[in-house]
Amino acid sequence: MAEQQGEERAIRLASIVAIDIVGFSKMSERDQRNAARKVEGLRARIERVAGANGGRLFNTAGDGFMLEFGSAGSALAAIQELLDRRPRGEPPIRVGAHVGDVVVTATEDLLGHGVNVAARLQELAEPGTALVSAEFRSMARTSPSAAFQSKGQKPLDNIEQRVQTFEILSRRQKFARGARRFSGFAMAGAALVALAYFSPQIWTFAQGYLQQQEQSVAADTPASPNEDVLRQAGAIPEAASILAAGEIIRDCENCPEMIVLAGGLYTMGSPANETGRGRDEGPQREVSIAPFAMGKYEITFAQWDACLAGGGCNGYSPPDHGWGRGDRPVTNVSWEDAQAYLDWLNAQVGAQRYRLATEAEWEYAARAGGAGAYAYGPRVTVTQATYRARRTTPAGEHEANAFGLFDVHGNVSEWVEDCYAPNYDLAPIDGAAVRADDCTRRVYRGGGFADQAPVLRAAARRSAAEDARLQGVGFRVARALD
Repeated sequence: MAEQQGEERAIRLASIVAIDIVGFSKMSERDQRNAARKVEGLRARIERVAGANGGRLFNTAGDGFMLEFGSAGSALAAIQELLDRRPRGEPPIRVGAHVGDVVVTATEDLLGHGVNVAARLQELAEPGTALVSAEFRSMARTSPSAAFQSKGQKPLDNIEQRVQTFEILSRRQKFARGARRFSGFAMAGAALVALAYFSPQIWTFAQGYLQQQEQSVAADTPASPNEDVLRQAGAIPEAASILAAGEIIRDCENCPEMIVLAGGLYTMGSPANETGRGRDEGPQREVSIAPFAMGKYEITFAQWDACLAGGGCNGYSPPDHGWGRGDRPVTNVSWEDAQAYLDWLNAQVGAQRYRLATEAEWEYAARAGGAGAYAYGPRVTVTQATYRARRTTPAGEHEANAFGLFDVHGNVSEWVEDCYAPNYDLAPIDGAAVRADDCTRRVYRGGGFADQAPVLRAAARRSAAEDARLQGVGFRVARALD
């Protein structure tokens, strides 16, 4: 860990709220003293509301305020009060909020990625609104007053990955949405009664219309957790067909089959008592994963050879050791080779859609909602995975995990996007990849055909140089949903 003035910096998970006064510069230009009085009054209210909800003001910068809360639910309550109960004459504000890791300085100031994301979200928020991340929404959505509207994925300044965003609905907005639903439903019901009086045929038509209205209302009510996560995260366009968790996507003839994963919170890493645990598998932490798609199978020789025939993959033909090519997973490919395949694949679809999974995404996909060492529980058998073997087996010969993914344990290890770090102390909790300017080693996961069972665990990690071509290492691809 980094040190400041000889003291070790603490790192903790926090709900960060960034607040900015709208139009402060113009206000100061017109009447500096009056602007100062309004800022002082707003600051006093912010501190009062934050304190009442278990939060604190940890930083100010003229017209900006940074708050920390112990939970997203408490932060949500404070935001709603600040926005919904603004006194007459108080300047409007815009708000950004995020849940993430922060570094605590000796003066109890907070620094780090969690603070940066909240600040960038605040910059994108409309006046009088609050824009929050998917991580914040996931942790605050159980609050009785929680109501959010998806704003889709957005790029943030100086932050590499796009962020799923949501707007917190005000009391007025929630009322208006409810009124619209009720109005539409009531009108349909009245029409049904009136029209039924005149014609059985019209009765049938009216029933159909009313059913459509009911389905429309139900579509905004979480019928299932997976579908709701996808819709709310902006992965499902409102005017498009719904992508349900488990749905298979295939974009082109040579594209791999991808399975939609709903995302959500899970515990990454292994507990201290897990058999075979490595020191680099912790500390365990809760990670929020945005919806994405994962390859149903590991990339095969057939798929690699299609890339080669299409002029891609840098002209490299990996050896198959006499085991056969076809539907066996490709081996002897480096992390750099995997990137060349992805470049070719994205060119086939005309978009930067395909990539390697991040380490956090990969483990989430491998666990498939479970908490055991393997997708199948506390142990794995040779009937469930290819390991302690002399060669690979064709992709998909063993049973899939609960997400429908094959060979996440064994057959070949799989490259992921991340730079290797010896622990998770500074790893992001939003599912992003660990990156470094001086990255010399990349992570691979899942274990291969020649490995022993402990290497196949969902939390097990190994690494190698970016250009290393290893006999037991291949890859599978991930896909963005936007």
